[in-house]
Amino acid sequence: MLAKIGKVFDHENYFFEPKWDGLRAILYFQEGRIELQNRNLRDATPSYPELQKIRDRIKAKTAILDGEVVILREDGLPDFGRLQARFGVDDQKRVGVLAKTTPVTYVAFDLLHINGQDIITLPLLERKKQLRSIVKEGPHLLYGDHIEAEGIRFFKEATSRGFEGVIGKESQSQYVPGLRSDYWVKTKKVDTTDCVVVGFSQGEGARAPTFGSLILAAYDEKGKLRHTGNVGGGFSNTALEGVRKKLSRIEAKTATVEGSVDSPTPVTWVKPRLVVEVAYMAVTTDGRLRFPRFKRLRTDKDPLECKLP
Repeated sequence: MLAKIGKVFDHENYFFEPKWDGLRAILYFQEGRIELQNRNLRDATPSYPELQKIRDRIKAKTAILDGEVVILREDGLPDFGRLQARFGVDDQKRVGVLAKTTPVTYVAFDLLHINGQDIITLPLLERKKQLRSIVKEGPHLLYGDHIEAEGIRFFKEATSRGFEGVIGKESQSQYVPGLRSDYWVKTKKVDTTDCVVVGFSQGEGARAPTFGSLILAAYDEKGKLRHTGNVGGGFSNTALEGVRKKLSRIEAKTATVEGSVDSPTPVTWVKPRLVVEVAYMAVTTDGRLRFPRFKRLRTDKDPLECKLP
């Protein structure tokens, strides 16, 4: 189930949860084994072997949970930068090392199936009660708690602590896979959007080995890729190198984006396969993002989901 972007609000029929900055994943618990599936319906189980340790903390014979894979700092806040270092690691020996040095935690915030019974048609209130009853918190597993009604106050408290926002959820709503509606409404401290990378400009100076900026695009209502701007800020050295490696694998001879693209240095085009999340201040009348800054790669997002903001 997906969340619609909206303004923060108070409502007596809504729960409000912090927006966890991690990897959204469905967790399947059956026959004493944990399996994970990301938003692209890909198997993420081999990437996080340490989550097998929570098998004894789920008090059910079988269960399907919805939640977020995160790496927590000492203060309890999610650290997406450290989590991103776990993405795309295929070597199981390296995965094993990372599982010990940068272990993940699964934050469970919904329950879809329990002991052979599908419960997605039950109200969220009832689903969360059942989830609370079967989750025993401990290393690698947390229950995604919430407050009721006071979304505005909670938003201020959560963002002041360091969370990127909150999600309001209608307490009587059913769980509808794939639905983006007013049942779930997310509010972020800053506006962000997901864009398709269609190219990159040549880097200069210290950025010469990597790139200067990414050429961004999103799909319009006719299914055409439209240029939404360039992003060159917000990258750590690790992110620059990691993104550059991914770009080298998808280079293309021609542009896939409609219209002209402004760039102070030569552009190398790439196939529209890589998705990045960027923060921005506003959108211009011609659909360009103002002052975009790179936030993260979205390996769990289909490029076709990137729509013009």
